[in-house]
Amino acid sequence: MLIEVARIRIRFVSRTKYFSLERNDISMDDVALEAVSNLLSNNDADYLESLRKTFVSWDPKIVTEEEGDFFVNKIIDRSIYQCIVKKYSEIDPLFSKILKEIKRIHQSNHQFKLIQRMGVDYLSTLNFEDIDELKIIPQDELIVLTISSMPDNNYIRGWIEEVFNSIQEYTNYNPILPINSLALKIKLEMGAVNKIEFNVMPDPEMLVLYKEGIVSSLRRVHSRIKNLKKKKNAYDDRTAAIFHEAITDIANDLLQGEAVKNYFDYLKYYDLELTMDIYRDNYRSQFEYLIKILKNEIANYYLEL
Repeated sequence: MLIEVARIRIRFVSRTKYFSLERNDISMDDVALEAVSNLLSNNDADYLESLRKTFVSWDPKIVTEEEGDFFVNKIIDRSIYQCIVKKYSEIDPLFSKILKEIKRIHQSNHQFKLIQRMGVDYLSTLNFEDIDELKIIPQDELIVLTISSMPDNNYIRGWIEEVFNSIQEYTNYNPILPINSLALKIKLEMGAVNKIEFNVMPDPEMLVLYKEGIVSSLRRVHSRIKNLKKKKNAYDDRTAAIFHEAITDIANDLLQGEAVKNYFDYLKYYDLELTMDIYRDNYRSQFEYLIKILKNEIANYYLEL
């Protein structure tokens, strides 16, 4: 039964975590079998021993049936994810190298701490006693997070520092990440991979849904600008208004099927005194972060169709 449940969940977990099974020739059956095997004990008298111990030690304590369902879903999804990452690292030398470097960095750089919680390794810039109380950036947002500057020589340790610097600069999340998510983010940044390209129109039959996706995604970005202005004080009123209007213009160009112009030009329309130097120094990273969120929201809308 556990194997069948795992099979059902595998594609969802791999898709939402950006590890493609098909593209990397990873067998779904192998993942299901290994993920379930990792949950079971070697104790012939009670092969659910490990699950029972985890159940008893789960925090917060499980009381209701709904909480029990959440526990089972969480444990299975986590085991699937860890199994996929393991297989992914076996076939991807770069991803494996990044993971190893992340695990080593705390030994030579005391800024970082390696923390384990419920079988998951986290890297943090602070000591956190209760990880469950923290706000950890979701992986889909981490993937599109703008990195403010490229590290010297594109070196892995430099990328680790830049990812954490960007989390603190552009978001209101805590500086802590699962190492698997961090490794994937660094790999994508080093490879300059984008989830979706502008100016590539979908099949005509999908055009109506595509436009609905743009409108829905734009609302989410407007909400993000508002939240960052309010909670993080990332933008003043004027900057927030300019970003709001400029990102709306980009969405409108997409709706009309027009080519997206240089990002600088969208902001220049609302700030005639804006120069390229000011744009690069004060606006570029933040504005491109919002554009990446828009692109990612549109991509996610497609995945859900």
